[in-house]
Amino acid sequence: MVLRRLIAPAAALWIAALLVVPVRAAAPVPPADEIISRVLTANAHAPKVSSAAVLFKFRLNRPRTEPPNCEFEGTLRLEHNRQIVAIGRKTFGLTCWVVNRFAIGRLFEGREPVESFLSRFEFMVLGKKLVDGRPFYLLQGGAHDPKTRPRALVGWIDYDRGLVTEGTVQYDWGTLDTEQSYTQTEGAWVLTNQYLVAPRFNASMEIFYSNFRFMPR
Repeated sequence: MVLRRLIAPAAALWIAALLVVPVRAAAPVPPADEIISRVLTANAHAPKVSSAAVLFKFRLNRPRTEPPNCEFEGTLRLEHNRQIVAIGRKTFGLTCWVVNRFAIGRLFEGREPVESFLSRFEFMVLGKKLVDGRPFYLLQGGAHDPKTRPRALVGWIDYDRGLVTEGTVQYDWGTLDTEQSYTQTEGAWVLTNQYLVAPRFNASMEIFYSNFRFMPR
């Protein structure tokens, strides 16, 4: 199912709640392994979100500025180390039923740990930029095994915070572009907005997270 292939792998790759880690302002460009380690360390020390309100907006052949074809609102919760989505309010119609049945319901199923996923790629640093005085590094990763899916990815890393802010994931069927926004809550950087776009299918999914509850430290 195309919708499942579009959405679930990207969510598995990017969703995390991360802590701020300080860095020297004038640090030289670090090697790729060090940048990846930064992401993994921040992820490991972040408090775990036990539940959150979630809103999905799916668009097909529509720009982000137009109303979505489908909306789904519900709750994301963590049970026995598995993320489960319970949908309450939803848009009716055949397209929306397909999205709900084959994409939303399986969005976070079988999410692979970040460390395990990233270990399947060889990374290199492509570039650097400053955003509000903080260094961001552009990393490209190619799969060690040509049979790995996805086979490649590229993304910008906020080095100070260990956050992935935007990127592109490459599959056999095409590419999936992603954007992530975070906010600081309870001393942690948590994902509040995620935008996934599959240019080949002119389809997108926008996801909003709010009302976070954290597991005891």
